[in-house]
Amino acid sequence: MHPSLVKTAIAAAKGAGLPEGRVFLFSDEPNTPLEGCKDWRTFLPSEADGDAYNFPRLSEKESTTTTATVNFSSGTTGLPKGVEVSHHNLVANLEQTIYMRYLHKAWNAETRPRETWIGFLPLYHAYGQLYAIAMAQKLQIPIYIMKKFEYEPFLQTIQDRKVTHLQVAPPIMVMLSKRPETAKYDLSSVTDILCGAAPLSKELQNEISKKLNCEILQGWGMTEVTCGAIHVPGGTIDE
Repeated sequence: MHPSLVKTAIAAAKGAGLPEGRVFLFSDEPNTPLEGCKDWRTFLPSEADGDAYNFPRLSEKESTTTTATVNFSSGTTGLPKGVEVSHHNLVANLEQTIYMRYLHKAWNAETRPRETWIGFLPLYHAYGQLYAIAMAQKLQIPIYIMKKFEYEPFLQTIQDRKVTHLQVAPPIMVMLSKRPETAKYDLSSVTDILCGAAPLSKELQNEISKKLNCEILQGWGMTEVTCGAIHVPGGTIDE
C-alpha cells in the first residue's frame, strides 16, 4: 500500500467528517499498520464468534426500514448518489426477478435443469449483488467468482466449468462477437445470457444468440429501484 494513497484517504475521510480509525487497508495479503490505519482483518471476529453468530430476524416493518446496503448510482443522469436499500427491497426484487427469468420456460425455479454461473460483475454494484450474491445463494447455484475480469480466463472458465448462464453488459457481447479468442474455446454449455446496464442492439443480440445457440434476454434497471425494473420473460424467444 503506497503511503501517499493512505495519506490522501485519511485527508478525504477527515474532510468527510469520519472519526479517526475508520480508514482500513485492503489487499489480498495482510498489511502492517500505516499512518495509523490498520489492516481490515483486524475488525473481523474470531472463527468461533462467526460460527456462533445468528442473523437477527426482522419484523415486516423492520425489514422495510432497516438499511441493508447503500449502493452508489452510476451518475448517468447527474452526479453519483448513495441509494439506501432496505432488506425488504432486496428480498422483493430478488423474488420478482426469479419469477420473470423462468416465466415462459418449461420449468420453474424448483424444477429447473442444472445451472452454473460465472461472476465477474462488481459485487458492490446492484447487478452483481442481485445475481452473484443474493440469487445464487437463494437458488443454490454454484458460481465461480473472478477476482478481476480478463477475457481469456473468462472463456476458459466457461469451457472448463460448463457454465450455463451469463449475466453481462454489452461490452462483453461485443467481445464475444469481435475478439478472435472466442473461437478457441468451447462455449456450448451456455444456454442463457442476460444483458443489461446499457443498450444492446438487436443485431448484436441475434448474432450472439445464433453463434452460441442460446437465449439472450435484456433487462433494465436502476440503482434507485434496488436493481431490476424491466425483465424480458425467460422462454420468450423459444415460444
